[in-house]
Amino acid sequence: MPAVDANAVERITFKDQSDRVRTAVCEPLVTAQDGGQLVLCDDGFILTILAESIEARTRDDSPLVPIDDAEMGRRLLEELPPGFAIYKTTNYLIVHNTNEAYVRWVGGLFEQLHRGFYAYWKNQGWELAKPRFPLVALVFADRASYDAYALKDVGEAARATIGYYNLETNRMTTYNVPNAERNVATIIHEATHQLAYNTGLQKRYADNPMWVSEGLSVFFESPDFTNPRGWRSIGKVNVVNLARFRRYLPRRGSESLATLLSDDMRFRQEASAADAYSEAWALNYFLLRTKKKEYVQYLQKLSEGKPLEIRGPRERIELFEQFMGTDLATLDRQFLAYMSRVQ
Repeated sequence: MPAVDANAVERITFKDQSDRVRTAVCEPLVTAQDGGQLVLCDDGFILTILAESIEARTRDDSPLVPIDDAEMGRRLLEELPPGFAIYKTTNYLIVHNTNEAYVRWVGGLFEQLHRGFYAYWKNQGWELAKPRFPLVALVFADRASYDAYALKDVGEAARATIGYYNLETNRMTTYNVPNAERNVATIIHEATHQLAYNTGLQKRYADNPMWVSEGLSVFFESPDFTNPRGWRSIGKVNVVNLARFRRYLPRRGSESLATLLSDDMRFRQEASAADAYSEAWALNYFLLRTKKKEYVQYLQKLSEGKPLEIRGPRERIELFEQFMGTDLATLDRQFLAYMSRVQ
């Protein structure tokens, strides 16, 4: 699909996968030769609309105007079963069917992360943008209601999760998890993904290496139970992933860093995913401690990517080496030496 200018608003009437007729108010991101499109809608959804499903399309020169919190809340309550309510914080719209005390605690965590996230990147010289769309979180009361929604939203992958951020819908989803440590880590991890994709740190559907996306979220997520909310500071040593990384080291081959950077395969295979996540956290920790300026410039380059334009394995490595100013073998030695001293 070739990229197109996304200046004009389109109103597209089409049949979705359930054969329902829908109308999307959107701006085009990518248009195929046959007329199919990847579009960004006024509620923050990114939709793929096949050419054969389109029944009508109009276009004008006005810019896309995102819906406001009130309209987003109305749509959410219309979409979900009875029993849900809206809880609004300064920067988030939370739709939930859990108790008010819990959702208030979750909202406080979101806001604490929001402040810390912007402050952290500002301190690195990167003034991030304000989100175009309301930041939406779905918080379910229990596993059963979470599964009822998540299995329809992301399929069987939901069974292995206690929370997720959906690139297509731009929503974060979780539930009231009894295990406090896992709960805090998941909320911060997934909310970090959402912030990254809504502030310009990353661009949805562009080439975002998973070692960057997941490593950064793990970098932000470390719980801190000396704080009443269970989380306070950004970039603390993630003791769970440090332990995993050290267990991986005896099996770690000489090409480990290259395989981590060149594609996302290790994250997608059950046998290697835990090792990949721990190495991604360790690499982000190392880079943000020792090569902060170079890494931020690299992240800024990635943020300029266009939807559906993907770099090949060699191109990914060459881009990384270009910004780090050294070859991968040298950087790998520096990385392992540094991580051996982390406590």
